[in-house]
Amino acid sequence: MFGLSACTTIAPQAPPSTLSWSERQATLSHLQNWHLNGKIAVQTTEDSGSATVDWVQNNNSYTVSLLGPLGANGLKLTGQPGLVTLTMADGKRFTASNPEELLAKQWGFHLPVSYLRYWIRGLPVPGVAASNQFDASHRLMNLTQDGWQVQFLNYTHSHNLDLPSKLFITSSTTKVKILIYSWK
Repeated sequence: MFGLSACTTIAPQAPPSTLSWSERQATLSHLQNWHLNGKIAVQTTEDSGSATVDWVQNNNSYTVSLLGPLGANGLKLTGQPGLVTLTMADGKRFTASNPEELLAKQWGFHLPVSYLRYWIRGLPVPGVAASNQFDASHRLMNLTQDGWQVQFLNYTHSHNLDLPSKLFITSSTTKVKILIYSWK
């Protein structure tokens, strides 16, 4: 097991909105542009590490920047449908048709980056079978999709939306903890 600590605290939560799940799902599905800052920790059977994360999503294009402790070992993942580029701190660049293929090729493990686009908004991935559990405010608490279990451990109220602020994502070989400090 691994821990995740942070220097920044998340602001106290506002009372959750009273949307039904279908209303919540429709509202969150329309959220196609965002900028979030946070922390991510990944543990596989072979390795583990953590980084600060800066994710900018603009419709189907994204840039995810990761920085290790004290800004070391940065990398940037830039993608759009059909093309993803990984730029390392030393300037080396690698490309693939999707982020999962690129990470598997470069690091040897599978991280569902394409799914994270939905999960970090508190949504299941469309068109992929899912098992959902909701809290009293109709927000996802637990989600199982494609061999991954997602626990939504905390939500924050930002821009009139209840958005996840803490997620724990596991598969048989990988554990991922995401702590989101801010949504813009």
